[in-house]
Amino acid sequence: MLTEFTKLAEVGDLAPGQMRTIRLGSEYVLLARLGDEYFALDGFCSHADGFLADGYLHEDYCEVECPIHEGAFDLRTGAVTNPPAEVPVVAYDVRIEGGDILAGPRA
Repeated sequence: MLTEFTKLAEVGDLAPGQMRTIRLGSEYVLLARLGDEYFALDGFCSHADGFLADGYLHEDYCEVECPIHEGAFDLRTGAVTNPPAEVPVVAYDVRIEGGDILAGPRA
């Protein structure tokens, strides 16, 4: 879990509709871009530990679907939006500083 704001990428590293896993030491964070907005969640599904970035981005619902069992999570909050997942994932605040994309704990 990120305890302070940390650089994940640079603006322009992700095209709209793209997502990727960012490794920060022993942490894995999903970074997703919808339009001009960036979202960051814990990188693993809480149900089956699949890398969420290997799943599917549902832009119309602002959610990511795990590639293993179709559990889905709201990119804004980390809340479960589709079972079999039952436990939300951690969602981070994202901010842009200069050309850097930073993620950190929610206020």
